[in-house]
Amino acid sequence: MNLFYNLDEKSFSSEISSNNSSINNNQIVVDKGLVEFKNSIFNIDFSLLINDSKTPIAIEGAIPLNKADKLDLRLIGNGQFFELIDVFADEYFTFKEGELNLRMIIKGTLNKPILNGFVVIKDSEIDYYTNIIKDINSLIIFDFDSIEIKNLQANSGDSGNIFIKGVLPFYRKNDSENSEINLITNKFTL
Repeated sequence: MNLFYNLDEKSFSSEISSNNSSINNNQIVVDKGLVEFKNSIFNIDFSLLINDSKTPIAIEGAIPLNKADKLDLRLIGNGQFFELIDVFADEYFTFKEGELNLRMIIKGTLNKPILNGFVVIKDSEIDYYTNIIKDINSLIIFDFDSIEIKNLQANSGDSGNIFIKGVLPFYRKNDSENSEINLITNKFTL
């Protein structure tokens, strides 16, 4: 880490890099690591590569210290986002296979973030607390102040299945009849 500090402006900038780093036997490479702090705002341009991945997990934008100031972040995760969860979850969660596409813009404030983006999951399989969940397919949309789950479907290792569909707001009550989550399971156990 190279750190450049300006006492007069009470600011700093840092370049972060890695060489032969790992967490829980997973190789972690800092593909890009720029962090700057100025005027009570962290500006970040950071990306990680996990194991042999070619596509990084990237986060870019501004995070203010003042909880009332505006956030402006972009997150791109693809399948490596599940792998990152896998790295920190130890034996509780293992991403086995599949495709994940994650794009997120985070605005609003630290007290009330607003999310805009999506998660697409295709033919994925995870091990969650030694329960195999496979054939996971879904589109999840974050639409500013609500989440919409479009036909999340999955099968469990013991031939059970689950189906989830619906919309829920994050912060406010919505009078719309569409603000509900429907969950249907058949022999699906965790």
